[in-house]
Amino acid sequence: MQYIEALHHVGLPTANMKATVEFYGSLGGKVVFEKDDVEAGQPIQVKHINFHGVLLECYERTETAQCPGAVDHLAFKVHDIDEMYALCKKEGYTLFEDCASEIGHSTYWPKGTRWFIVIGPNAEKIEFCTEG
Repeated sequence: MQYIEALHHVGLPTANMKATVEFYGSLGGKVVFEKDDVEAGQPIQVKHINFHGVLLECYERTETAQCPGAVDHLAFKVHDIDEMYALCKKEGYTLFEDCASEIGHSTYWPKGTRWFIVIGPNAEKIEFCTEG
């Protein structure tokens, strides 16, 4: 699709931020952004780890899958989020419930992001996003 620019990040929920940062740090990853946020009324930490050119968006959750395949989503940067959203709706892609009626906004990034997620044929979550 001509709307997609590049892989933006990989979303990785974690129940143990310290262990996650230490693990990826031991493999050469570096924390490049961090902030405190709130999710479902609970304080959480968000950290972005540059892992050899791929951004890992690590965010705290009280419950995580804790099994192989536990990555939450792949996110692709797009040129025009509104056009991509319209295209996905037109094509009949299944939109994730959080963004079925509108494009979402996240404060997990320095400039914020606008995003939406479609569900792929294997139940994988594919996020399309743009910063700012």
